[in-house]
Amino acid sequence: MKASKTLSGSVLGVVAAVAASTLALGVPSASAAQEAYDPTFTPVAADLIGVGSDTTEISMHYVAEGFDGFPGFNDGDAGFRIASFQAGGGGQLTFPQGTTIDRPNGSGAGKSRLYGDNNVAEVDFARSSSALNTNEVNAGLQAFPFAVDGLKLAVSNAVPTNAPATISAADMVKIYDGTVTDWSELGGKPGVIKPLIPQAGSGTRSFFVAQLKTANNGVDVALAGSVTEVQEHDPAPIQGDANAVAPFSTGRAKAAGSAIKLTEGFAANRALYNVVRGADLARADIQAVFGPDGFICSDAAAPLIEGSGFLQLAREANGGACGVATQAATSNFKTNEVAETTTDLAATSPSAGKVTLTATVGSTTGVPSGTVTFTEGEDVVAEDVAIVAGQAKVTLSGVEAGSHTYTATLTPGEGFLASSDDATVVVSDEVVIKAKAKTVKKGKNAKVKVTIAGAEGEVALLKGTKEIDSSMLKSGKATLVAKKVKKTTKYTVAFGEQTTKVTVKVKKK
Repeated sequence: MKASKTLSGSVLGVVAAVAASTLALGVPSASAAQEAYDPTFTPVAADLIGVGSDTTEISMHYVAEGFDGFPGFNDGDAGFRIASFQAGGGGQLTFPQGTTIDRPNGSGAGKSRLYGDNNVAEVDFARSSSALNTNEVNAGLQAFPFAVDGLKLAVSNAVPTNAPATISAADMVKIYDGTVTDWSELGGKPGVIKPLIPQAGSGTRSFFVAQLKTANNGVDVALAGSVTEVQEHDPAPIQGDANAVAPFSTGRAKAAGSAIKLTEGFAANRALYNVVRGADLARADIQAVFGPDGFICSDAAAPLIEGSGFLQLAREANGGACGVATQAATSNFKTNEVAETTTDLAATSPSAGKVTLTATVGSTTGVPSGTVTFTEGEDVVAEDVAIVAGQAKVTLSGVEAGSHTYTATLTPGEGFLASSDDATVVVSDEVVIKAKAKTVKKGKNAKVKVTIAGAEGEVALLKGTKEIDSSMLKSGKATLVAKKVKKTTKYTVAFGEQTTKVTVKVKKK
């Protein structure tokens, strides 16, 4: 049993080749190293180029190039690729038409490259962890929501934190406006609180500031002088400091591992977006990736988004907001619940030249919908076989003798992921004839029951070389009659060139 997920060689990219092209199109210049979540290829003008949010840089990298065996958009044949550049790392980016800019770090920095004096035509989209602000709306930008993320407060887990396990929204306000300065005032251990906040222009920062305002009865919170700016979602300033606290994406916290931990109490959900120019909204490539029927809203993208720590928003057809362009903050957080599936293939050879393939499919949410296709190597032996009571079954005829390996692949219905499994069977070139007869009284007719599993055609009863009866097999079975048997006699049952012996015994008086 295995998931049906295969990466093509194009996704893997050769880092050495990319590094050698740092002065070429679309990769960091010589002043900046290639970052982990930069494209693994050199973009060209036809590709869809994006910059911006630190929060979603991993997610969009996975959507573009695949993750954990699940193929990304770039594995397809759309005629263009997604080229999403990491937020952090600094240095400059040089784009296909020769434009060079400082690497945008954060949602605001990314979106600024779509309009106004900072507009760069070669940037097609901006990753954003916050909704559009007034200036961005006035500039005509449009945001495509695709996932939901949570925001909590993060503290150290690498060294024991002095913070309490629970920090309420009200206490969070007191921390960031400087009303409380020691963890002991909130039920924690003694220690001077070190409040951290993401850098200016960060979507996480703007969202967090809005949450502070909400928790402060709608009044803006003036940040205390003790609040220190750090790179958003960088665990380093938190993990080694028992007094540090920072707003942190719940999705990105998974990538940070055990170095930090999230507190209870304050929690908020937010949509994640990809932002484009209003004039580009209807572009075929934009819609093919970000629209309601685009790749990012498909079942194929769900494990890629989940792999980065987020949940994919449900499609509009399912009551969600994924891919529906907006200029307002998305509050519909209904997610696309996509279930993993299992496929278990059993292969048997009931008779010469025949193979029966039985694929049993399942999931954690019940029997998945869809069909199963059976292949041997690259050859399709049975296509789109219906699933009945959790199984798709087919019997093949005319199979050559020898070992055969088959693959069953589930093509799932909506809400399920694909899966597949392999099985090997040895096919014989000889049939197995089973024949039996009951003991009869002298001079009576004897019935010979014949079974040849999976076979069709005529079977005969011979006495010596003389045929005394014949019949057509029905469902691999037939009854032959030996008339007026006078003594115990051996007969021959023949099916084509294959034969077997059967003895009819006569009762003694």
